[in-house]
Amino acid sequence: MDSLKNKLVNNIEIFNNQVIPFHLKKVEAIKNNGVYNKMINWVIGEFDLYLKNESENLKVYFPNGWFSIRCIKSENNKDLLEINVEGKSRIACERIMFRLDSIYNHVVRFNEVRMVEFA
Repeated sequence: MDSLKNKLVNNIEIFNNQVIPFHLKKVEAIKNNGVYNKMINWVIGEFDLYLKNESENLKVYFPNGWFSIRCIKSENNKDLLEINVEGKSRIACERIMFRLDSIYNHVVRFNEVRMVEFA
């Protein structure tokens, strides 16, 4: 029995399961809370079929990774939008970040146009 145990131990190969994920982060100053709320609503609609956690901030899980969007305060008490994307694939993380950045830029431009119309 002992020789069988030694044989099994010698034939077992242990792999390191620690995969270093790719992490992308973007922090952007936002002028008002309306931009943040519109951004969150748009992202929820865009990633409707993905698993989401909408507690204090938005966290969306995509295959082999996740991203989160939250509003934080700076030292000057200004609102900042923080986008974190983390995953196992660099290409997938960059694509998600590009989509989120495109949505953010669209919301900002839309908000600026609306402000000019009402001014």
